[in-house]
Amino acid sequence: MKRFLAQILAGICILAGLSGCQKAPINSDIEGQWILKQFTFRKTDETVTCERLYYSITRMVTEVAEKQGPNGYGTYIGRTEYRNNETQLVVKDFKVRQSTGDSGENAPVEKLRHFGIDNQAETVFDVIHCNGKTMTLESDYARLELEKF
Repeated sequence: MKRFLAQILAGICILAGLSGCQKAPINSDIEGQWILKQFTFRKTDETVTCERLYYSITRMVTEVAEKQGPNGYGTYIGRTEYRNNETQLVVKDFKVRQSTGDSGENAPVEKLRHFGIDNQAETVFDVIHCNGKTMTLESDYARLELEKF
């Protein structure tokens, strides 16, 4: 009897694993791995060319990180939200990223500025252009040019 119950339990676990608990993207053109090529400050029209700065956008979480870059900008994780029929991408509540999640420590705004973000609490980007390969986002602070990789 124990063997029979163990087999049923194993079958249930396999079926649960096959059905998957992964959430599908809300917008597969926007969500994914992006490299930040450059951004332009809206107030001064100055353009900054970026080196090894990345955005990882999912339906719930956005991570910004400098990967193997020379500047030590760090890695930060925040929440993702869409507004206005997915014409706006909102990133908010950025925290310092640790290996297993966020540290609970707010991301310093001076570090987020290197990623074109000027607010730890909430940044609203208008999606100016997105075709799944290139994307232009614009906030009141900066206009970002990204490429999917």
